[in-house]
Amino acid sequence: MSHLIATPEFQLNALVAGLALLLMTWGRIDRTSHRVLFGALTALLLMRYAVWRVVATMPPSDLGFETLFAWVFLCFELTAIVYTLMSIHMLVRRRDNHQLADRGEALLRGRGAQVPAVDVFICTYNEDLAVLEKTVIAAQAIDYPNLNVWVLDDTRRDWLREYCERKGVHYARRPDNSHAKAGNLNNGLRLSAGVTNAPYILVLDADFAPQRQIVYRMLGLFADRKVGLVQTPQFYYNADPIQHNLRATDSWVDEQRVFFDVLQPAKDAADSAFCVGTSFIVRRDLITAAGGFPVGSVCEDIHTTYLLLRHGHITRWLGERLSNGLSAESIIDYINQRSRWCLGTVQLALLPNGPLRGRGFSFSARMHFLHGLLHWLGKPFMAMVMLAPALYWYAGVSVFHATPQAFASFGLPPLLMFWAYSYWISGRRCLPVFSEVSQLVAAMAVTSTLASAMLRPFGRPFKVTNKGLDRTKTVVHWKLVAMFGGLLLALQLGGASVALSGEALTPGDELNLVWTGIALLLCLAALMACVDLPRPEQEERFPWRARTRVRTAAGEGESRFVNIAADGALLEAKALLKRLRVGQPLEVYVDPVGWLPARLAARSAAGAELRFAGTEAQREQLVSHVFNVPPSHVAVQVRPWKAASALLASAGFGSPGAGFVRLSLRLLLLVLATCVVLVVSGCNLTPPLKQPDLTVPSQWPAGTTAPNAEPVDWRSFVQDDELRGLITTALAQNRDLRAYAARAREARAVYAGSRASLFPQIGLSGHAQRAQTTPQGSLSPLGNIPTDGRTSNSFDIQAGVTSYELDFFGRQQSATQQTGSLAEAGNKDFAAAHMNLVGEVSNAYLTLRADRALLALANANESGLAANADMIGRAKAAGGAAQLDVYRAQSLLQNARVKQEEFRMRVAQDLQWLNVLVGQPVSPDTGSARPWPERSTAQVAAGLPSSLLQRRPDLLAAYSRVEAANSGVGAAKAAMLPTISLTALAGGVSRELSTLLSSGNSSWAGVLGVSLPLFDWGRRSANITANEERLAAAMASYESAAQMAFRETANALIADDHLRPQLEAQQARVQALEKVANIARTRFRSGLEDYFASQDAQRELYAEQQQLIELQLKEAVNRVNLYKALGGGWQGAQA
Repeated sequence: MSHLIATPEFQLNALVAGLALLLMTWGRIDRTSHRVLFGALTALLLMRYAVWRVVATMPPSDLGFETLFAWVFLCFELTAIVYTLMSIHMLVRRRDNHQLADRGEALLRGRGAQVPAVDVFICTYNEDLAVLEKTVIAAQAIDYPNLNVWVLDDTRRDWLREYCERKGVHYARRPDNSHAKAGNLNNGLRLSAGVTNAPYILVLDADFAPQRQIVYRMLGLFADRKVGLVQTPQFYYNADPIQHNLRATDSWVDEQRVFFDVLQPAKDAADSAFCVGTSFIVRRDLITAAGGFPVGSVCEDIHTTYLLLRHGHITRWLGERLSNGLSAESIIDYINQRSRWCLGTVQLALLPNGPLRGRGFSFSARMHFLHGLLHWLGKPFMAMVMLAPALYWYAGVSVFHATPQAFASFGLPPLLMFWAYSYWISGRRCLPVFSEVSQLVAAMAVTSTLASAMLRPFGRPFKVTNKGLDRTKTVVHWKLVAMFGGLLLALQLGGASVALSGEALTPGDELNLVWTGIALLLCLAALMACVDLPRPEQEERFPWRARTRVRTAAGEGESRFVNIAADGALLEAKALLKRLRVGQPLEVYVDPVGWLPARLAARSAAGAELRFAGTEAQREQLVSHVFNVPPSHVAVQVRPWKAASALLASAGFGSPGAGFVRLSLRLLLLVLATCVVLVVSGCNLTPPLKQPDLTVPSQWPAGTTAPNAEPVDWRSFVQDDELRGLITTALAQNRDLRAYAARAREARAVYAGSRASLFPQIGLSGHAQRAQTTPQGSLSPLGNIPTDGRTSNSFDIQAGVTSYELDFFGRQQSATQQTGSLAEAGNKDFAAAHMNLVGEVSNAYLTLRADRALLALANANESGLAANADMIGRAKAAGGAAQLDVYRAQSLLQNARVKQEEFRMRVAQDLQWLNVLVGQPVSPDTGSARPWPERSTAQVAAGLPSSLLQRRPDLLAAYSRVEAANSGVGAAKAAMLPTISLTALAGGVSRELSTLLSSGNSSWAGVLGVSLPLFDWGRRSANITANEERLAAAMASYESAAQMAFRETANALIADDHLRPQLEAQQARVQALEKVANIARTRFRSGLEDYFASQDAQRELYAEQQQLIELQLKEAVNRVNLYKALGGGWQGAQA
């Protein structure tokens, strides 16, 4: 311990923690100097960390994907750091408009009824009356003498129009839903201008019920003529999904509290506060002059702010609770809401008249928008933080090339200081883990939105946040659960496999183990947040501790409210209420509504549950009263210990102390199980693979003096552009190669399936039963069950692992290795076929070129002989030649024409050969562009050692089959030993579906099974023998293939050695015969020789020219064969 305390890292972090604690307890948020000091220290540590990250922790530039991922990770990390630094700078200032609102309210109230009119716009899309009526009733109850309420219906509901007529409020609809909410507001702006035309407009969402004083409090701020819009915060009377699902409604604040209560006052100090879409008042003249509410972005709220800013008018922030609304009620709606905000911000950034590209905006306004944009652009960083440890464990990809000590010096101090600063500056609205979980739940979806917005930012539908849906059932969002559950499992297995391996941990392992632990905690919390827990109350209950009186037929008595809603209340169960039967009517006094008729709906330890049964007028009074009571059951500040207790309760632990013990035991069992799995996985009965007996010489019998023959990609080997094109087409179109590729993919798929068997298969099953029973018993699939004679329901759900084989003796591992080796063999077979196809196309092309050269030679010979035959014919007619001479000339001509047709046939056959190899018809002129014998391929530098054979793909494929056969022997031997399987199930059984997942109905089961056939009449022994013989055959095939490869390579090298002098001698012979033919022609023309003597020299030259072309083709084809024999093209082949 003393050694740890003496380390510089510990001392530095102790100093930072102590300083942070001092500032948290001593610092006052309302003092600018304290905000500057705390923020500056946090910023300095963050900048120190950022410099260290860039300079000292990045991987080398030659690591491929690891380098790319590390730099992408760093870019998003730096985006998050820049956002944090901008936040710190922004939070130095803040503005409080409470006193201005007080003065404005006093002035307005002093004017009596002579106040400017206000139109209230209530925007509705698909909300039902239970949601909408609260807002309408509360709007009508606003304390203001000159008020007009408008309901803007965007789905054209007749029942809503009738309701508005009955309530005496204005109703507006439009024929379509173009431009979503902004279009609805503009329609209301247009219609109200011809009826009420109030100079100020209060905008409310359908679920936001205003407080009575809302207009008086806000309207006075318009005394400043530069103010175009006054915005108030959104407060919710229900818990958001994360609060509710983590059971932290009264201990953890909703995510937006930081924005509304901390960031907006800071933005207001810079005249850059944002409109947030509801509970704001805007000047009609300004919004009308600007062309109405903007429609360029799905976030019309922030767009409205910047539209007014461009015309010189600001949004003023009044941080008072003047309305209450519904938060998103499901985690999916929560995520969709954030994705829409992200998309809208990106759209606004891209608009030509937006705050980044448009004119008329101050530098401060642009920076505040950029700050909001960076909030969304930094979301992928959270997703990558969760994925990075898994990539390290399974792919060896590290984004941090640093030791734990270095991170403790540079990374931990800013983290500690930032957590303390966030908790302090937010007024206890930020808390580690909870804050990160709120970001993490939506991070993946926001990342997806950002990616799609880069491709198509506009033209996407506006997703409305659903409100007022059925909330009485548990809803498991399986896609989210699968995503976070899969990541949780991957992190556990990856970290445990390294931690429990017994090997020395590298610095990277140590760092990522800590990282994995943090990621596991966040992942677990996010997983729990993705299961929407039921909200049994149809109406949200407001805590209310007022005294009341109750009267029944039996008398009257006192009680106290516990909570109240528009449809009922919970009262303390006093003596009078305890005597009542469930369902019995009574009256309860609610101030200021009066006596309300009700009935006793239920009685529990919490108190007496009442259901109100009053008139519509009484319900309206009750709604108006309830929604003017600030809800105290939803936290506005963090209670850390209670939040931690709630998190433990969500994980299945009743109290923090008991939860810690149970959590420790479960972790211990997990560690032990992981140890057992890792240890027994090392028990593998696959025999050591014997080295093959390769009786080949250590050196080639001939070859060049190059020290080695490096692998040459076929694109470098082939120097003819036309041939390159043919090969490229063949590689894409050749049917045989496609078959090899398909077989390789099939083998890889089989390997993937075999490898999956090493891991437990997690399944889910459920049953629902409804049975009519008699007193004697039920007719149930479970048998004759004695019951009390009634109809009953039964539900059960089980999740877990079924018949997972614990691979104690390596049978499955050997089988997986076998399929893996076969998959590798398939890859190498494809690589060999790839290389062979390159060679075949090259040889066919070279043959075509040579045959074209032979055809050209035959054409020239035929033309000369035809001219000579014509000359002899004319001489015969003149009496200068005999008939015999004519016959001999015609014979030579016809022989030339026979050769000419032979070479035409060969050229046509060569083209057909290429058609088949390439997989599609080639041009008839193929091979005619390049003059023969200009080379189409490069010279291969053949090395001397015969070990070069080891890179030939066909030999590698043969050796992979040897490895597969050897693994098959191991699997066959393991089959002689017992098979041990594990089944583990957990779930719930209940008579009610709503309580199926409650802790009281949980069930679990674990089964360990052992199976061993005792008598199989020699089947398993025969299987071992068969696999051993299969191994012997595979080894012999490999050795034979190696010897054949050596012979092919040796023959190619020998041919290469001897073809060169042959070519040189043949070229010299052709040159000599050309001189002989020239001399013979000269002597014939001089009359010294007859015609046929000169033709004999020409025939001999023609024959030797043909022989030269054949030798040149032989040498070119041998060059290709040598390239194939040395395995030159194997690297470029991918199935």
